[in-house]
Amino acid sequence: MISFECVSGLPLEFESFLLEKYDSYKTTCRYIEVYFPTCDINHMLVYEDDVFVELLIFANRGDTTTCFNLFADFDHHIVTKFTRLLFEKYPAIRRVKFNASYKDLGLKKSFLFSKANDYIVDLPATVDDYYLQLGSTTRKHIKNYKSRLLRDYPHANFQLINRNEIDNGTIDKIIQLNVDRMKYKGIVPGLSSDENTKIHAFSQYYGRVAYIEIDGEIVAGCIAYVLNKRIFLHIIAHDNNHSKYNVGQLCLFFLIQSSIESQLSTFHFLWGDNEYKMRFGAKPHGLYSYFVYRSYSVDYILNNAKNLFIRTFIRFRNSKYSKPIRDAVKGYRKKNT
Repeated sequence: MISFECVSGLPLEFESFLLEKYDSYKTTCRYIEVYFPTCDINHMLVYEDDVFVELLIFANRGDTTTCFNLFADFDHHIVTKFTRLLFEKYPAIRRVKFNASYKDLGLKKSFLFSKANDYIVDLPATVDDYYLQLGSTTRKHIKNYKSRLLRDYPHANFQLINRNEIDNGTIDKIIQLNVDRMKYKGIVPGLSSDENTKIHAFSQYYGRVAYIEIDGEIVAGCIAYVLNKRIFLHIIAHDNNHSKYNVGQLCLFFLIQSSIESQLSTFHFLWGDNEYKMRFGAKPHGLYSYFVYRSYSVDYILNNAKNLFIRTFIRFRNSKYSKPIRDAVKGYRKKNT
């Protein structure tokens, strides 16, 4: 028998449970308090035959409840009962949002509004084993680029810092490199103006930063988070002036190497289809995002149709048929930049 207990506030005392239960730095109390400081957070404790089995964190805003449990492999019966209880407890709520579930839920009165992939590498016991898993071309490139970098800059410094060692200046520099790199490629940067402060605040709990420094200047960096033997890459960036050395991927390899040496089990590249992720041995794992509605209302029908159109458009945008258009837009942005 499944039972629920609804409690107000963040379940800080269950942080260790969340770290073990979920493959997500976002499903932690620390992330939620940094990124959603003004939200009215609640949580539900789930018991099966009086045994604690699940913890769902959520916030209500307007007519929508957002569940903060990301990268979850939910039990269908728990999700069904959870949504039913929410609709009973909060009459103003018309829909519940589940973001990035590993399981295709297929619930009644619901629709899929997004499907993506999380790219994951199962880390081997040694760096040599990982190196041998890579393709011959990738191995050759890593070796050649590093040799070329150290030949031209023999004092290039590979640095790794964790948690409270991470300072605002390092975060700011890596994010600025990422923004500059996106603009150079003709892509609109996805980082908001207040992201630096939030990333630094959260990094104090779970952060790990790898960077390459030349003559005191950071030329490449990776911002990641380590939770329960798993590492999650958040940002990768490099200086365009050092692209010929491929310092971004040299820094990424350095981060993976340090993760293996720290005996971490998995490296998450997170969602977004990029060729370099597969080159570094990552495998795609499907992520499904849902809205579950109170009823088959007009709002449900209209939003379902709208999201079907958006998903169709995104598939076209990412297909080979739209590549000339995408290249033209990037070229225009790059020229203006």
